[in-house]
Amino acid sequence: MPFINRLLHWFIVGIGTTVMSLMLLSKGSTVDTLGFITAIYSVFIVLFEFPSGVLADILGQKKIYLVSLALSILGYTIVLFSNNLVWLFIGFSFYGIARACSSGSVEALFISQYIQKNGKENLYRLMSALSSGEVIGLASGALLGGVIPMIWTQYFPGQNKYNGNLIVQIIVLFILLVFTWFGVQETRDKERHKQLMLVHIKESLAIALRNKNILLLILGTMTWGFCFNAIELYWQPQVKAILGTDAQTWIFGVINSGYFFASLLGVGLINLFLKKRSISQRLVLVFSRILAGLLIVVLSFQNTIVSFASVYLFLFLMNGMMNIPEGTIMNSLIPDEKRSSLLSLSSLMMQAGGIAGSVIYSMLVKSIRISGVWILSGIVFSVSSMLYLSLKTDFKKP
Repeated sequence: MPFINRLLHWFIVGIGTTVMSLMLLSKGSTVDTLGFITAIYSVFIVLFEFPSGVLADILGQKKIYLVSLALSILGYTIVLFSNNLVWLFIGFSFYGIARACSSGSVEALFISQYIQKNGKENLYRLMSALSSGEVIGLASGALLGGVIPMIWTQYFPGQNKYNGNLIVQIIVLFILLVFTWFGVQETRDKERHKQLMLVHIKESLAIALRNKNILLLILGTMTWGFCFNAIELYWQPQVKAILGTDAQTWIFGVINSGYFFASLLGVGLINLFLKKRSISQRLVLVFSRILAGLLIVVLSFQNTIVSFASVYLFLFLMNGMMNIPEGTIMNSLIPDEKRSSLLSLSSLMMQAGGIAGSVIYSMLVKSIRISGVWILSGIVFSVSSMLYLSLKTDFKKP
């Protein structure tokens, strides 16, 4: 159930990632306003991220996730019929709220139910299933997202070529909503309904501030957002510079889908490692962060497409490996009744790190170029591994 949910959820996202900018341009945006639409989307995520997590803990994680699916359907429908910038802003505002509500909701429910049934010792197995579903969904969706416009144009030549992507996303969203409504069970603690929202927020923040381990992990997540945003922002311009043109778009598609599969391979490898008693998840995080930071630095020096793609994919293999022990340790520390709130807080800090990175990199990229930005982010990411050396609890499989 958790695997299928994550696969369908991220499959929907993947369908849009391949043609997102092209679709917005065809719906009334211009090159100059693309950034504003993204900014509106990000602002609504930041505003609703933590409050939605608190509501999920108080009202029910399944309920808030179903709300997020309904809001996504509304947002995609508005964009489907949009033909100007105003409606794009409105549609992506709803989508931003939906994205905020979906983080830390049903995923937190799956984690809590698994811990109650199986304990924390083998939580990495569930985290691997969740991560695998996410990666497979994104990769398959990204590949299909590039094919749908061609098929749509053949059968509906007079319509917007990207309407097919939006319609498929809406249909799969309805399927996911029905699947979650009837397939996911949640038993609610009546005492939690009685708790005031402000009290819940205060208690959740107190847990994060008092528990050094949780605080360090949240800081690590924020650093990830700061550093990896440099890769997400500039890998396409860097590939274009290496190729000398962006005419060969299939190369971008191969690299884009390839990093999802590299992440999936990383999940599989870390599962093999974690089955051995002698391997510490804390130390796995430390060394994988150091190596990932070094790979970002190495990436900045690549000047051929083969070497760039090789280092890039290896970097995201390492990223896939990092996700499992980090998520396992984090969810082992969080109490069930505050899980959605604290996961949303962690996601919020990752968004904040990404926004800070965007601002800083925009100020630096003209003077130190993309390679300099990547060297800076790689060094910061490697140094951030020291956060995990300070973790007091060392998680091993008993």
